[in-house]
Amino acid sequence: MIIKVSLRNQVKEYLQDQMLNGRISFGERLSLPTLAKELGVSVTPIREALTQLQQVHVVEAIPNKGFFLPHLDKAEAADIYPVIANLEHLAVSMSQYDPQDIEQLKRVQASIAKASSAKVIVTKDLKFHDLLLGKHRNAVLEQVLADLKIRVFLYEFYYMKNSELSKLSSSYHNRIIHALEHNDPLQAADLVKESWLTSIDFIKDQF
Repeated sequence: MIIKVSLRNQVKEYLQDQMLNGRISFGERLSLPTLAKELGVSVTPIREALTQLQQVHVVEAIPNKGFFLPHLDKAEAADIYPVIANLEHLAVSMSQYDPQDIEQLKRVQASIAKASSAKVIVTKDLKFHDLLLGKHRNAVLEQVLADLKIRVFLYEFYYMKNSELSKLSSSYHNRIIHALEHNDPLQAADLVKESWLTSIDFIKDQF
């Protein structure tokens, strides 16, 4: 079971990278042989991994046609964003952060501030949130969030293309860091939740 979960995560990361680099588009059929070759395994475990991802709506399975990358859907995004917002709020509110954790967050935010492309910004933004979530010890929560984020990170990619919205995201990051420096994880959690929820109106206008 550990191997299957690991492969599923590898497939997710591969798809995310391919989408960010424009090699896979929404609605496109996923090639099992290509995935198998890239990840160094046979087609059978790739099919099993995609079936698992289909169960959490990361990919779409169409009978007699194969697996596809679903199109973006503003109704889906409006459902997913509040769930992520509340789950991250829970994770951050029950975490404790030491000075080293806060310095890591500062370094990532500094790299976001220097970044000039939406691709780099959204990748670093995911890293920022991964660091925030890395202090809790709830494996179920971690996996649920990981599954949800593979569906929203490209919405975030479009979000980060807007320079004003990118600045707003960075403002939230800095306020979150400030709250953690003052040993207030609950305030940081509230800001994390608010930052996710501010994305919804933009998504509704775009898709």
